[in-house]
Amino acid sequence: AQDILQVRCAVLAVREAMAEVGREVPLQVQVTIEATGTMLVGTDEQAALAALESLPIDVVGMNCATGPDLMDAKIRYFAENSTRFVSCLPNAGLPRNEGGKVVYDLTPEELAHWHLKFVTEYGVNAVGGCCGTGPEHIRKVAEAIKGKPAPPRPKVFPPQVASLYQAVALRQEASLFLVGERLNATGSRRFREMLFARDLEGILALAREQVAEGAHALDLSVAWTGRDELQDLAWLLPHLATAVTVPFMVDSTSPEAMELALKHLPGRVLLNSANLEEGLERFDRVASLAKAHGAALVALAIDEKGMAKTREEKVRVALRMYERLTLHHGFRPEDLLFDLLTFPITQGDEESRPLARETLLAMEELRERLPGVGFILGVSNVSFGLKPRARRVLNSVFLDEARKKGLTAAIVDAGKILPINQIPEEAYALALDLIYDRRREGFDPLLAFMGYFETHRGDPAFKEDAFQALPVLERLKRRVVEGRKGGLEADLDEALREGHKPLDLINGPLLSGMKEVGELFGAGKMQLPFVLQAAEVMKRAVAHLEPHMERRGEGRGKMVLATVKGDVHDIGKNLVDIILTNNGYQVINLGIKVPIEEILKAVEEHKPHAVGMSGLLVKSTVVMKENLEYMRDRGYTLPVILGGAALTRSYVEELKAIYPNVYYAEDAFEGLRLMEAIVSGEAFPVPKEGQRPRPEAPREVIRAKPVGEAPFIPRPPFFGVRVEEDLDLATVAHYVNRLALFRGQWGYSRKGMSREAWQALVEREAEPVFRRLLKEAMEEGWLRPKVLYGFFPVAREGEELLVFSPETGEVLERFRFPRQRGGGVSLVDYFRPRFAPPLRDEAEWLPAFPQGARDVLGVQLVTMGEEPSRKAQALFQSGAYQDYLFVHGFAVEMTEALAEYWHKRMRQMWGIAQRDATDIRKLFQQGYQGARYSFGYPACPDLADQAKLDRLMGFARIGVRLTESYQLEPEHATSALVVHHPEARYFSVD
Repeated sequence: AQDILQVRCAVLAVREAMAEVGREVPLQVQVTIEATGTMLVGTDEQAALAALESLPIDVVGMNCATGPDLMDAKIRYFAENSTRFVSCLPNAGLPRNEGGKVVYDLTPEELAHWHLKFVTEYGVNAVGGCCGTGPEHIRKVAEAIKGKPAPPRPKVFPPQVASLYQAVALRQEASLFLVGERLNATGSRRFREMLFARDLEGILALAREQVAEGAHALDLSVAWTGRDELQDLAWLLPHLATAVTVPFMVDSTSPEAMELALKHLPGRVLLNSANLEEGLERFDRVASLAKAHGAALVALAIDEKGMAKTREEKVRVALRMYERLTLHHGFRPEDLLFDLLTFPITQGDEESRPLARETLLAMEELRERLPGVGFILGVSNVSFGLKPRARRVLNSVFLDEARKKGLTAAIVDAGKILPINQIPEEAYALALDLIYDRRREGFDPLLAFMGYFETHRGDPAFKEDAFQALPVLERLKRRVVEGRKGGLEADLDEALREGHKPLDLINGPLLSGMKEVGELFGAGKMQLPFVLQAAEVMKRAVAHLEPHMERRGEGRGKMVLATVKGDVHDIGKNLVDIILTNNGYQVINLGIKVPIEEILKAVEEHKPHAVGMSGLLVKSTVVMKENLEYMRDRGYTLPVILGGAALTRSYVEELKAIYPNVYYAEDAFEGLRLMEAIVSGEAFPVPKEGQRPRPEAPREVIRAKPVGEAPFIPRPPFFGVRVEEDLDLATVAHYVNRLALFRGQWGYSRKGMSREAWQALVEREAEPVFRRLLKEAMEEGWLRPKVLYGFFPVAREGEELLVFSPETGEVLERFRFPRQRGGGVSLVDYFRPRFAPPLRDEAEWLPAFPQGARDVLGVQLVTMGEEPSRKAQALFQSGAYQDYLFVHGFAVEMTEALAEYWHKRMRQMWGIAQRDATDIRKLFQQGYQGARYSFGYPACPDLADQAKLDRLMGFARIGVRLTESYQLEPEHATSALVVHHPEARYFSVD
């Protein structure tokens, strides 16, 4: 199934048919989750299961769309959470086109390997195969799982509701289940006017506002005297169902309206409400509707006598409804929410004064007597008739008290609830007196509460944003530190009107804010993305002030900055530019691949205080050394700061023998500290502990064991090179190394954090950015994955690897790789010698066999195209520094993921993927047979060999070219030699 609403419709129809014929058979429902991670309509696995668990289904599961690797996390969620039997029927991997035919690469052994994991680790009950699988696949699966024990499965599914897109727990762990109240024609004039005017965009904006403010679900009530409720719902529901991400609480007194809503809203709805006002007949009708459609249900404390107002009445009515709903209709207590009614306590009459207290006391008693049920209240009714500031405080205190008594959900305007610690103590105490009706002689809590707000009109605690209460200079500093952009220009204008000079604002609160940011980053208390957010605020502030300045000076100091010759990587250099520029320094950024002659030309023109050289590659460290020699020989002595991934502090210390005025910066902030010392003439900063130069210990050499002969040579599906362009980004994204992305590329640090705190940070900050960028890349097309790959007959001859032409048998290229000293390993050892006796039937299928070919080499080149670099540079130039970091890092790791993914596809084509680790994290640790080796790394360090690979493959076929220093362009591209040998591992060469 691809549509969860159609599933509910089908289940209702099947159950109705079973009832008609008087026969029950097991009902199995399987959903298809695409490589994007959702069903075609956007439903994720949690929303799907929340909907399925609420329906009378015997088996739930997944089938089709992807292979078992992309199903792994989803089927694990099903198995670990569903109370039903769980099934899994994957495809034989993802299809590819080979000569006009659809080919699936997943072998029977691989499918069996995955299903063994699903059964024995997750407890999946039924397994099989879908597209691309055949009898041999099923036979292997049956052999693998026969007699294998499965772990126990859960007996209770946590109460949830769901929209088309996501599920939300009815019991929030650290909060309340908040229901937005503004899509209610009775309670919101704004919504009512938009409904009458058929203002769809306005209604959708109102819905999204509430979601942004923290609502977990939205109350929906369109009933209004004189209007056709069914007609309004029929117009509005199809739009809301697809445009709003959170679930709905359908609020109506009409069973016909409820049924219409249930037929339009996918996922799992919260139905509001059932009550006994008209006796059991209507109550049972509403309860039966909710049960049939799998809805959770609100039960309102009203019976034939009217609304329950006292504690005793509320308890009596609630117990009666509970018994009927659980015993007669079969509801789980967890799927019920009791509304014990909220009445205004602000009218001044004797009857209304104790009503809030009675509700709270009844809830406290029922919490003990009805374990498992939830409680919900419409909070704002308690303060009806008061002025806005007083209402906000009373609503907030009443909500807090209700939570203490057992409240689990609230219908509320989440954006207007104050944290209790932001309410002045006197106002808080008066609100409690009013709620609990603590009248005494000479003291009326209602009058006292209202009077407080007449005498405290200017209390800053009641400002919409307490931030605005700060002095303007402090606000400007906090804006930088906290990355606040909204209202920045207004604050700057206010400061100018107060007589502050633009330059004083820059050198005062704004730079003071950047200094604090640097200190927080250095202490591990601020993550890199938030540093860049602060820099964005700083840049924006300076841009706003510049027109008011008589003359823009050269700032605090000047640096000429460049990525050295032969290196195309600029992220590190640009981070230095961002930090220095937004701390008042002038940076002349020369770009990438800059020769020393061009750097010195800029030095002569701009007269900087220092030169900054950056580079990512090991070769760049050699270029930096040569650059320093060049500068020394020409009499230059100005300070040079070096930085880059391949540099070490000890290496730079050794370079002082060549050029004494050279310094190492581990990161941009150390570069900033060095510039401050250079410009001021003060002593240079002492490196942090752990950074100080020390005699370098002998490098550990990662030695590989002597290589044995491969047991067989896997036969590839073709020889030569092919292009693959029709690639799904969501599938590629599955192979992104999240740890490398979040920590390595984006700079989120786990320093000093518990595992739980780190995971919370990732879920709150990093994962949403990842999902956003993936969605944007898929919709806008700025990642364009292409793969050039192939297989060649090869053989080892001495220390060389010979690559033969599949057509003519001639030797096309010779690769020579370094060998570890003392008889260690060379990459060439992973291939069979020329003219060696065949292991099996290679003579029948291996091209160039007569010329001595005895093995097969895989080759691959992957790229994401030119667009990621253009997009990143545009963000950098516009001052969107945080997004620059995110986009650059995302593109880098998506390129790596494409290489990882296609390596797996090549193993599948070779028929050796059955050894692949099923845990994606282990796959990143070479949890598979063979290895892929890229030029520039220890096993094959000579970048010039890229030219040989280019001649073999023709890089230009997918838009990739080599620079004069044999770097790949565009930047987001990687190449590799793919080795199948079971013992192939990464190693270093001494």
